[in-house]
Amino acid sequence: MTGPGAASPVFAREAAFALQAGGRTLACAMSLVSAPLEALEAAAANWLAPEEEALLTERLAPARRQSLLAGRWAAKNALGLLAPGIAARDICILPGLFEQPVATLTGRANLQVTLAHAGGAALAVAHPESCPMGVDLERAAPEHLGALSEQTTARERERAHAALAFDEPQRLLLLWCLKEALSKALRCGLTVPFGLLEVTSLAPLPGGVRARFENFAQYEGIAFAAAPFALAVVHPHMAQWEGGEGGASPLRLHDWLASLGQR
Repeated sequence: MTGPGAASPVFAREAAFALQAGGRTLACAMSLVSAPLEALEAAAANWLAPEEEALLTERLAPARRQSLLAGRWAAKNALGLLAPGIAARDICILPGLFEQPVATLTGRANLQVTLAHAGGAALAVAHPESCPMGVDLERAAPEHLGALSEQTTARERERAHAALAFDEPQRLLLLWCLKEALSKALRCGLTVPFGLLEVTSLAPLPGGVRARFENFAQYEGIAFAAAPFALAVVHPHMAQWEGGEGGASPLRLHDWLASLGQR
């Protein structure tokens, strides 16, 4: 389900990668998609499962319809790399009790996906069920700056200022992305006080940062910013992300984000 070329309004990227944990190789995949609602609706019949089509009721606002379709496309791109013999319509992603995406693949078990949306863009990471992960994707909005600042601690802002060569709005957005991605990995979403998700250390990466968390040392996150977007992926600390032959490094995400921001 790869999107058309660069001249198209559809932006679609996907890549496989691996996490290494205790001698085990955990196959994962990621996808970033952005498309106008018209393009998504025109193609939807070819790749939506019937149960997913049932979610597209007339009461669904256009913006919500667009994010739902972009998210399903990104998720199926990622899952399809891990299950290449399964047709897109045989992959069904429905909301769980906490609105988290729950993937069902015909003939395959123990694969799941984590999703994030920002307008018409969506980020998905497919992963083994045994390796919980979380993602977030945000688009900068000046009117949200105050709220982003309120959801950080003074210590976090000081750490971000010392570690990151970004301006204050981008630093705050990166911190938000890391916390929301962690909340998805924990399967609690934004139902807990953000103070519990405090970022305790930040190490610069090209275009982004690697982070650890005060109360959840078993996880680490990577986050990237390329105006006007920011994203984060959180995974178990014991499972280290490796590039190499046949796999994408996490820096691929920054390249995608920069390309998306230039459109």
